[in-house]
Parts: sequence; C-alpha cells; structure tokens
Amino acid sequence: MANRMTWGRVARRWAVVGTGCGVAAVFGSGCRAIDPVPEPPVAPHTALYPGLRPTTASSAAVTVTGAAPVAGEGRQVADSADRVRPAGGSTSQVPLAPVDPSAATPLTAAEPGSPIDLGVALRLAGVDNPTVNLARERVREALANQLAARTLLLPSVNIGGNFYHHRGNLQASSGLIRDVDRQSLYLGAGARAVGTGTVTVPGVWLFAHLGDAMYEPLAARQQVAARRSDAQAVQNVVLRDVAAEYLRLAGAEARLGVLRQGETDVAEVVRLTRVYAEKGQGRQADADRALTNAELVRRQVREAEEDVAVAAARLCRLLNLDPSTRLRPPGGTVQPFRLIPEDADLESLVTEATRSRPEVSARAAEIQQAQTRVKQERVRPWVPLVSLGYSGGAFGGGSNLAASEFGPLNGRSNFDLVAVWNIENLGFGNRARVRRAGAEVGQAVAGYDLAVNRVRREVAEAQAEARAAAKQIETAAAALAAAEEGFKLESDRIRQGLGRPIETLDSFRQIFDARQELIRAVVAFDVAQFRLFAAVGSDLLSAPTGANVPTTVVPVPGQQP
Repeated sequence: MANRMTWGRVARRWAVVGTGCGVAAVFGSGCRAIDPVPEPPVAPHTALYPGLRPTTASSAAVTVTGAAPVAGEGRQVADSADRVRPAGGSTSQVPLAPVDPSAATPLTAAEPGSPIDLGVALRLAGVDNPTVNLARERVREALANQLAARTLLLPSVNIGGNFYHHRGNLQASSGLIRDVDRQSLYLGAGARAVGTGTVTVPGVWLFAHLGDAMYEPLAARQQVAARRSDAQAVQNVVLRDVAAEYLRLAGAEARLGVLRQGETDVAEVVRLTRVYAEKGQGRQADADRALTNAELVRRQVREAEEDVAVAAARLCRLLNLDPSTRLRPPGGTVQPFRLIPEDADLESLVTEATRSRPEVSARAAEIQQAQTRVKQERVRPWVPLVSLGYSGGAFGGGSNLAASEFGPLNGRSNFDLVAVWNIENLGFGNRARVRRAGAEVGQAVAGYDLAVNRVRREVAEAQAEARAAAKQIETAAAALAAAEEGFKLESDRIRQGLGRPIETLDSFRQIFDARQELIRAVVAFDVAQFRLFAAVGSDLLSAPTGANVPTTVVPVPGQQP
C-alpha cells in the first residue's frame, strides 16, 4: 500500500510538472509573438458619414462632408499620424482633414449627387470592403493556427467514467474456460478502465511529436507574417483602384462640363447661322451644317453623362456602397500632380519597390516557412512521439467467482509514459517527406522570383505611362493654346464683318476637342502617378503633396476653381 501511494504521488507530480512546462511554453516569452488581429483602420460607414450606406441598404440618401481639391496645392489625402518617404528621400507629413459628422449635409432629391474628395474615398476603401475583409480573416486564421501550434505541449484533460459488465465464458491465460458474471465501475479523470489494464483514455494526456512541437510554431509564425503581408498587399491594390476610379470619375465630370459648355456655344453658332440664312446674308447649308454639329455635341453630352454614371457606379462598388449612390468630385479644376518624378532612376525605384512591397515580403516568409518544414521532416525519425498520461478516480466491481459481486469504490491512479520512434517504410517514407518539403522550398523560391518580376514590371510600366502622359499633357496644352488663338482671330474677323458665323465652327471644334484631349491626358497622368506611387510600395493613405506639373490648368466650365 505504501509503494502504491508513493507511485501515486510521483505520478501526480509528473502531471503537474508537465502541465506547468506546457503552459510556460505557450504563454511564455515566445507567445508574445502572437499579435492581436489588426482592427480596420477606419470606423464603419455610419460612423464616418451617417448618410453613406453599404450595398445592403435600401435608402438612396447620401451624406458626406465638404471636400478638398482633387489635386495640387493643399490637397489632403493622408492621416496626420502617417509619414511617407518619397523617392527623393525626404520625409513629409500631410494631415487629413478630420471628419465632422455634424457638418454633413444630407442629399436631397433636387441635388444631382454627393461630393466626395480623394482623401475620403481612400479612407472609405477600408470600411466593410469584402476583399479587404477576406484578407483580414485569413490573417485571423493564420493566428489561430499559430496558437494551435504553440499548444502542442499542453496536455488535454478528460473527465468521465465507464461501466463494464460481462456474462458468459472467459478463457484464462492457462486455457481454462470459466462461466463468469462480472462488472466494474470507474469514475474520475479519464475513462475506459477495465480489469488490470491501464486507463484507455487518460485523465491528463499529452500526446505530441516532439519534432512537430519544436518546428510547428516556427512555421506558423512565418505563415502569419505571409498572411499579414498579403493582407497589406490586398489593401494597397484596393486603394490604388479606388484612386484610379476616383480620378476617372473626376475626369468624366470635367469632360461633361466641357461638353455642356460646348453645347451652349454651338447653340449660339446655330442661332447666328440661322439668322444670317433668313436675312439672305448666309446660306441655308451653313445653318444645316451648324445644326448637325449641335446634334453631334448633344450626342456626346449624353455619352458623357453615361460615362459619369458608370464611373460613379464603379467607385461605389469599390467602396461597397449602393451603386445608385451618385458620388461626384467636389468640382473646381482638374490638374496634374506629381507624387514621384517620372524621370527618376528606374533601378532605384525598383530597388525601393522590392524592399517595400508586401507581396515580396509575403513570398520571402513562405520561403522561410518551407525551409522550416524541411528541417521538421529531417528530424522526424530521430525524435519520438510521446504519450504522457495520468488518471485518477474511484474504481470498484466484482463477479460471481469473487467474495463480492460488486465491491466498494476505492481510489485508483495510473501513470503512463510512452515514447515511440517511427521510421516510415524503412526510412523511404521519411525520405519522401524530406523531398516533398524540399520541392515546396523550390516552389516558394519560384513564387518569390515571380513576385519580384511582377513588381519590376509594374514599376517600369507605371513610369512609362507617367512619362507618356506628361508628354501628352504638353502636346494637348500646346494644341489648346493654338486652337484658342485661332478662334480669337476668327471671332475678330466676324465682329469686323469680314466673315460669316459658320467660319468659326472649325475653330470651335478644335478648341472643343483640344479641351477634352487635355482632360484625358491629365487624368491618365494622375492615374499613372498613383500606380507608380503604389508600385514602389508607398502607402496611398499617406501620399505626400505632389509638385504640380508646370502646364496649363484645365478648368471645369461653370465652376469656380
């Protein structure tokens, strides 16, 4: 009895020590690497702007605050706490205007749309965006896997009991057959205690491969790092697309303004040519020609209105708003802005991009994770699978061959320690595991190279587009200046009675087309600048104020700059 109690104390001490070691391994210094799930950077739609609604809402009301200019001096697109290092190496800090819900104005039925500036659009891009939320949930999943990997050395606790009853023949080890009617009952930590055998399901049970317990947390940590980088990459792509769609919406609004102004101007030409034809000072063919041009302009206006609606719907889709919400830029002027000089050294931009882009960091983390798996498989046959169990409870029973058919319940404890070294398929199975893990390292390296090549291509393409758009701006500005000068000369001749109103139609068309082309060039340049800024790994939420391209500002007719 004394020896039995001594072994019971030793077993309980081992169970306590094992549990304490497992807890220390999980909640010690290494566990602090498990960071909490990153929260969304902004509040929900209703907290930022009470009138804005997601796609699930039924109301069409929109409420936003006043907006800053699209670009240029004083353009605010960054949070005051963020800093970004431009390509030149200097550090700039640009505050984002705080949101004041009390200053919001709800959209009424008489208003054509709701003004929203670029900074607000970028901030709303992270609110209830399903693409961004999906990436965040993958981070949460990786964190859960990391926690599970760190708990491999923590034992499981099982509490239960079992009742056993046998009636009929049993064969003893000597071969003797006996008709036995026996039963037993066990209650406590663990379950399935029958006869002289140990408890099948231990009460406190640690069952783990020591190699997995060593390397799984390391691999899980690299997986968390890769998923976080992927989530940041997804957010950057969404922000880039939002900026591009917003700029296209601003360009579509500016083009619509030019077309409407042109519709008013060509209507005046139609009136004058008709008056000249009625008085015999001009030909009816001139009046018909002017009317045809007016019809063409009206068709272009309708097409531009459709383009504005489509651009607004695309922006709403990226912001997870109802597509019927008519967002519009605050107006003013459409002007080019420079975030990164388009003539900057390409190699320096590529170097900065490969260092800063989260896609490259994610692929690098996957390489480290695959290398950890190789080490894990190499040590697998040399490290045992350990089963450590302790059970304690009340056990009693009897049979028709004993003094009592069911004796009293007394204390019982079991301690089991099993270590198994497993060599799979004479070692060939382990060799196959190592080779498969090595192949995964090769795949991860190839994925890293693909990511680097994609980053290089995106930087080069964005810089080439920015350069081409800058030249298009210069060409379109020169063409607009020449067209305006020609129109001025034609107008002077008409005022002096040296010509007819129809002669101004060609100059009008030149100005009309040149203004639209300049708007297209400016929007293309701005989109390329944002693509280049995102391609080098900069945070679009902290975009610095760019120096304006020294060219003609494109006004939106009917609006004050």
